[in-house]
Amino acid sequence: MSLIEAVTVPKWGMTMTEGTITQWMVNEGDIIARGQEILEIETTKVTNVLEAAASGTLRRIVLQQGTTAPVGALAGVITDDAATTEEIDAFIETYADRLGSGEGGDAGSAAPRIVEVQGGTVNLLEAGEGDDVVLFLHGFGGDLSTWLFNQPPLAETIRTIAVDLPGHGASSPVDGDVLAKITSAVSAAVQDLAPGRLHLVGHSFGGAVAARIAAAQPSRVASLTLIAPVGLSRQMSRDFLVDFVAAERRRPLLNVLEKLFADPSKITNDMVEGTLRFKRLEGVPEALTAIADTIAGQDGQLLSIREPLAGLNCPVMLIWGEQDQIVPVPDAGTLPANLTLRILPDTGHMPQMEAAASVNQAILENIRKASQ
Repeated sequence: MSLIEAVTVPKWGMTMTEGTITQWMVNEGDIIARGQEILEIETTKVTNVLEAAASGTLRRIVLQQGTTAPVGALAGVITDDAATTEEIDAFIETYADRLGSGEGGDAGSAAPRIVEVQGGTVNLLEAGEGDDVVLFLHGFGGDLSTWLFNQPPLAETIRTIAVDLPGHGASSPVDGDVLAKITSAVSAAVQDLAPGRLHLVGHSFGGAVAARIAAAQPSRVASLTLIAPVGLSRQMSRDFLVDFVAAERRRPLLNVLEKLFADPSKITNDMVEGTLRFKRLEGVPEALTAIADTIAGQDGQLLSIREPLAGLNCPVMLIWGEQDQIVPVPDAGTLPANLTLRILPDTGHMPQMEAAASVNQAILENIRKASQ
């Protein structure tokens, strides 16, 4: 039987409904290997590349550069040498029928929802099924869409919840002791939704929140995966925090956001515009300033998560981009002994976006350790 593999518009993020083909990185007739980057696609959040799911020859490009198509649409066809032109034509025709009938396409987009907590609200997005829950906590200035390349793949095998930290996204701002209040709000928001074991995944400032939750509820937290977290060294770009808060126009904000990535081309216009709209909401500049002042001062980082992490018995994994310009990779010799450090090459402060496959694999690996 001939091998015929569909290359489709992926679902990056639970709310994604369509993508635009910006570049084919291979040509019809090229021999490609499984895992090879073959297609660049732009969403409303970010531009990313699609890897081939199978080895073979790219026999047909169905969606040309510049085409916008729904999630699940057939973009191209990979086959082995045995596949005939007639078989490929039939596959494309039947695939279109399946997509039109709802088979093999987007099964529907999940919608975030607001949860009331003491003193405000927390916006969150749920996906997947199971008793254990992966709880995603983004970093400073982000929102739950930070996990658009991570939540959907993990939700295929485990229940997941991504939240907008208070003062971010659609969650209400906080003041005063912001770290304590954010931690309390997140814990309260998921208390009834996720009464079982938690697998915490925190990025940057969200890593400090995750560490605090783990220290407060050690019997409930089964694993902890921290991506470039604050609190493990003094080094940090305080200028990034200040410039992010101060940026009120597109160009200054783009200059700031580019520091997050080893490859700044991943930033889309919609990402910049969306961040600007968020920063102009009432109370947001003040909330971000308070959080920034909690994270770092003129002499570097102010938070420390060393003691909470050292006291944990659950698996703890650190993931860091080798080219992180915001929170540089700490000296491995200075880290608590119970931590596993994984450094990803050609990656900046956003490994979950720039090296999503590696990050997802590492998260699942850490989750599996919790069951051993």
